[in-house]
Amino acid sequence: MMKKTPTSTKDSLPNKEMNDLPRLASAVLPLCSQHPGQCGLFPLEKSLDAFAARYRLAEMAEHTLDVQYYIWQDDMSGRLLFSALLAAAKRGVRVRLLLDDNNTPGLDDILRLLD
Repeated sequence: MMKKTPTSTKDSLPNKEMNDLPRLASAVLPLCSQHPGQCGLFPLEKSLDAFAARYRLAEMAEHTLDVQYYIWQDDMSGRLLFSALLAAAKRGVRVRLLLDDNNTPGLDDILRLLD
C-alpha cells in the first residue's frame, strides 16, 4: 500500500537516510524543502510500491507516457506493465518507450505492438 505523500522533505526522510541517498536525490531533496507542500518528488522505497505507481500512472495517462527502462524482462512485472502501456496506447495515449535491449531477446514482436 502506498504511503500518504509527505508535506515536506523533512517529513519523508530522516537525516540518517539522507546520507544514504544517491547523489541526485541528495541534490534534489533539499530543493524540495524550500517549497513545502509543492514538491513533486517522493522516493518510493519498496519495489512493489514503485511498480504499483508506474502501473497506476499508465492506467491514468490521458495524453503522453514517456517510459525509460534499462532492463525489461518477460516476467510478471514486465508483462503487467506492458499490458498497461498497450491499453494506454489503444485509448489514444502517445506511448514512448526508451529501452535498453538487454534481456529482450524474443520480445521484439511483443514490444512492437506499441508502434
